[in-house]
Amino acid sequence: MSDFRLRTWILAAVLSLVLHPAPVPAEWDVDGLEQLLPRGPTEEELLILEEWKLAPSRFRADPPPLAPIRNCAEWEPSTGVLIRYPLGLPYNLLRDFDDDVILHVIVSSSSYSSAVSNFVANGVDTSRVQWLIAPSNSIWTRDYGPWWVFDGSGDIGLIDHKYNRPRPQDDAINGLFGAQQGIPVYYHGMAHTGGNYMTDGEHTSMSTDLVYDEAMSYHGMTPAQVDQLMEDYLGITTYYVVDDISSSGIHHIDTWAKFLDEENVLIKQVWSSHYTYAALEQRATLIASLQASTGRNYKVHRVYCYNLGSEPAAYTNSLILNRKIYVPFFGNSTYDNQAITAYRAAAPGYAVAGYSYSGFLTDDALHCRAMGVADREMLRVSHVPIEGVQTGPVTVTAFVDDRSETGISLVDLSYRFSGESWESVPMSAAGGALYEGEIPNPPESTTVDYFIHAEDNSGRAEGMPRTEPAAWYTFPIRPGIDTEVLAGAPGAAVRLHPNAPNPFNPSTLFRFDLKYPERVELFVFDTRGRLVRRLVEGEREAGSHEVVWDGADDAGREVPSGVYVYRLRAAGISYARPAVLVR
Repeated sequence: MSDFRLRTWILAAVLSLVLHPAPVPAEWDVDGLEQLLPRGPTEEELLILEEWKLAPSRFRADPPPLAPIRNCAEWEPSTGVLIRYPLGLPYNLLRDFDDDVILHVIVSSSSYSSAVSNFVANGVDTSRVQWLIAPSNSIWTRDYGPWWVFDGSGDIGLIDHKYNRPRPQDDAINGLFGAQQGIPVYYHGMAHTGGNYMTDGEHTSMSTDLVYDEAMSYHGMTPAQVDQLMEDYLGITTYYVVDDISSSGIHHIDTWAKFLDEENVLIKQVWSSHYTYAALEQRATLIASLQASTGRNYKVHRVYCYNLGSEPAAYTNSLILNRKIYVPFFGNSTYDNQAITAYRAAAPGYAVAGYSYSGFLTDDALHCRAMGVADREMLRVSHVPIEGVQTGPVTVTAFVDDRSETGISLVDLSYRFSGESWESVPMSAAGGALYEGEIPNPPESTTVDYFIHAEDNSGRAEGMPRTEPAAWYTFPIRPGIDTEVLAGAPGAAVRLHPNAPNPFNPSTLFRFDLKYPERVELFVFDTRGRLVRRLVEGEREAGSHEVVWDGADDAGREVPSGVYVYRLRAAGISYARPAVLVR
């Protein structure tokens, strides 16, 4: 053995004793055909990983997609799920998958016949299966599988990272899958893993510090360089990298936390004597203090993960696929049902179901073994829920993106005041895929429920909340002053003029008229409803007013090209118009 190999062998042996003090029993696939590779590295793989550390190098990378880029969230519309055969999932789960999506199954040519036979024997609808005939090393499609983006032209792309395990067959899957599906693949070459990554579809993502540690160890990259790569290839402008909860294990965030939507996060809870208890409580507090893409702090929910012989059950390792949440079960009906209850409370309207399987472990389960396939022609509705006491009438805005390019056929706002029946009103196009609808002035102070529903001409239907009409948003509302509100009408209490120039670069002029002295808010928002700039906030005299926006946010930073919405609130009314910035 060379000195180099001996040195790496000793380092790997020491690392193994520190990080893997108790070997995990080998798992066999469902059909008993193969002894599966673990999610963590084997002893042989540890040797190779240490070689990566001893000789860090930069990497080959494809040019990134055309900006601006948007990375899809797990809960966005999906047409399929990527798994691997031999299986690490139970057949009853596959039977439920095929009711909703296509099963994309990675299978070697030598295992294809047995895969077909076993699928048929176990009731899987093979007409809902698309086979990817290719060799693979492991079942962990979440870790090496594709991350989905839409580029600046609105076209879907597949982002391929270097799998942080030395498993070359797994690492080749994304290229093969992209070629099969006719989807461009963008390889960025940095070591990463899907289990240590979650994103909200609104340019905000989260991982544990494993991503920084491995980027430095394997590539000599700084955290700032990692953040820049994530922005270049995935459009991530806010990347929260938090310390993992333990000094041992695989350090993947999906073993203890899960995004449920843009501002709701589910975090594992364990008994007070477990060695991760203090860290989990601290991380829950930390994440609750972080700002979500909605501009508000994350709302943290907890799911109790009971003792499975010294380690906690992995209830957070679930999969969201369209309007269903698939939760791993661990054989204790009391705690399994408590987990279902926790999910239903944190994610209203979702169909939540549990699945038992002897192969589910405490640091991996269902999420690790299945990867959603985004709908390339998805209809997507984006909206920041209204919260806090509002004064009626209330303008509701939504961004509706039709990737099928068949055209939007309907966007409706449904609302009801407390104790009343639902009313629906059409939302009007306001430019740049933005739609507006109005909840009218209530007769008295009350609460209002509302949801948004959209349809395109391809037959797709989506809304916000995503599980509408089974779920809805609620906020308190009080009546505003009954006043003439037609913008542009001479003599109106408030008149908002179109901005000029529009489109604009570098600045534009906003004009509004007040019939009486009023408290005025003139704010600029992006199409996701996030506040960009406070231009006016306070009392203004009667008369005409002009305000210049220089295309910067409240921090003085230039904002990118795009459609923005300027909203005027005065005299108890709210009115908004689009403004287009072209740099």
